[in-house]
Amino acid sequence: MTKQSFLRILQYNIRKSLRIQESFLIDKEVREFDIVAIQKQGRNNNDLQSFSSAHNFFHLVKNSSSQSRTCIYVNKCLRLDQWIVETAESDICSIRILTRNTDDETQMLRLLNVYNSCSLSTTFTKKPLIISRLNELLKNDCKQLIVEDFNLHHSH
Repeated sequence: MTKQSFLRILQYNIRKSLRIQESFLIDKEVREFDIVAIQKQGRNNNDLQSFSSAHNFFHLVKNSSSQSRTCIYVNKCLRLDQWIVETAESDICSIRILTRNTDDETQMLRLLNVYNSCSLSTTFTKKPLIISRLNELLKNDCKQLIVEDFNLHHSH
């Protein structure tokens, strides 16, 4: 595992801007994070993959669909045997990461990156559809951290 005693996670909604994503992911300070969870990532229309130069610093976890709205970048400072992909859907990505607790014991952490589109189901009076899918994925076998953009602030 890495030398630090904590996991550094950064979440950001790119708003479909490839230009913003490119400059964001090559930023030296961003590259210091262990995990970068992105919602609404930018896309290159010639190559439907997310920003490829980030592969110098990060492993990319995402659904191969051109409609995918979530992805996770795992810093290459984390060994490949420290994490595993669990889910790579268009609106939910999840990985399991081997961490150490305060007693220096190893434990698993599930990180879920979730995006809920802005629609009539995102108001405070109606449960977003993504919540049902999220409930299916949550398990009690380890600690879990959810980073998300539920778009609940939009009124319709």
